Amino acid sequence: RRRSSSKNDTRRSSSKDQITKNERARQEAMYEIFTSEQTYRKSMETLEKQFLNDNLFLCYLEPDDDEDMPGPEDILGNIDEIMSISKRLVDELRGLYESKVTIDSVAGVLRPYVDHLFSAYITYCSNTSLQQEIITEKRKQDPEFDKFLDGIEKSLVGQNLQSFLIMPMQRICRMPLLLDAVLKKTDEDHPDRQAMETLHKQVCTIVQTCNDEARKSEVRREMASLEKRCDFSKISDSMTSFTGNKTRYIVKEGVVMKLNLKGGFKAIKINIWLFTDCLVIGATLDPKDESKITLTEYCPRQGITVVSHFQPPRNAPKKKLQTENIFHLTLKKAGQLANSKHGRHIIQCPSPQEKQKWLEVLRPPAVESENPDETIYEEWDVPLVKAEHHYSKANEDDLELYKGEVCRVLKKYTDGWCYGVRERDGQKGWFPMSFMVEIQSEHARYRDAKRKQELVDALAQTAQAQGVFNTMIDR
Repeated sequence: RRRSSSKNDTRRSSSKDQITKNERARQEAMYEIFTSEQTYRKSMETLEKQFLNDNLFLCYLEPDDDEDMPGPEDILGNIDEIMSISKRLVDELRGLYESKVTIDSVAGVLRPYVDHLFSAYITYCSNTSLQQEIITEKRKQDPEFDKFLDGIEKSLVGQNLQSFLIMPMQRICRMPLLLDAVLKKTDEDHPDRQAMETLHKQVCTIVQTCNDEARKSEVRREMASLEKRCDFSKISDSMTSFTGNKTRYIVKEGVVMKLNLKGGFKAIKINIWLFTDCLVIGATLDPKDESKITLTEYCPRQGITVVSHFQPPRNAPKKKLQTENIFHLTLKKAGQLANSKHGRHIIQCPSPQEKQKWLEVLRPPAVESENPDETIYEEWDVPLVKAEHHYSKANEDDLELYKGEVCRVLKKYTDGWCYGVRERDGQKGWFPMSFMVEIQSEHARYRDAKRKQELVDALAQTAQAQGVFNTMIDR
């Protein structure tokens, strides 16, 4: 054994001497992917051994006679799938290095994980915020559970259950840095360069999606908490829940003053919530209970109009008005005439900076494409289409659609192809419009209403012009 070890050491030493300094650094960067995945895998094994395989731990996570409360499956999410992915990856990387001092590339091993398996981290990360909150709350409310965890954690050298459960998110977020380290030591003309660049770009996208989903999950929980405080009865025809739409989240919220300048000056404190798809106004109508909010107005984002300039009426008490903080907000429903006074508000913000923030989100810049054959839609103002026939994907980045499935169109091209989101699972991809038919949506309603208004305006102008012409003839 000693002789064999000596020979291996000599071979390893001589191999290192034969490669360049930059290639040695590249080999070390690739090896770091393997060793760091090993360390992460050992941590996952500790989590599995100390917590997940303990039936008493799982019993503590069971809800107490409340079916609406999350159970072990909701709290732990797809942790089993995450651990299985890590185990397989470590085994394949170990096989890559078996009996070898240097390797050509890690791209071949990582490719299927990046293409198919790492998406499991998106699912897991979307649950981390809820997971951490529930466990923290359970420890506070259940002294026995807290004592049980303390007993295990004392042997884990300063680590606790939450630190183990957050490791998958930390791991996937570290992967772009590890790949970037390899890229920095890979020459431009190296045969592995393009493959590593593609992997790095894909992993960065996965990590961005993980962070986005974690943030959206946290916002959805805030929305659920807010929903319990709100009375929807006055807007029930349009909305009965904030959380019913899974793609909805809060873009901006705040407390402002709604001004009434007719016959004097009156200011009412209101709450405004701008969601991805709509705007909602509410107010505390019961001064004895400010935690309860009555929702008074609802408007899809397509019906929002703002005017930044405010000119106070002559009889307005200018000393009470902070004109630099005021803007006009108009909320219109589809089909409502342009000259309707319903839904018009004068809004006063706490500061000019806050006014500017509201204006920026209420009237985002139009999405324009440099390609004249491409139409790009805002995610909150998209056509909905339904498959009339089964479309079997012809390319890797196509969406397979079964008859009746609904998609949101994000981009549309003059050659008949669309890029969109499948409503069933949120998967994005390409599909031909020839297989689809547009269905009713807020986008379609407001588009049709706009066309009708344009027709009404054109007829009014024609009638006005005809009246002027008749007057001239009579003279």
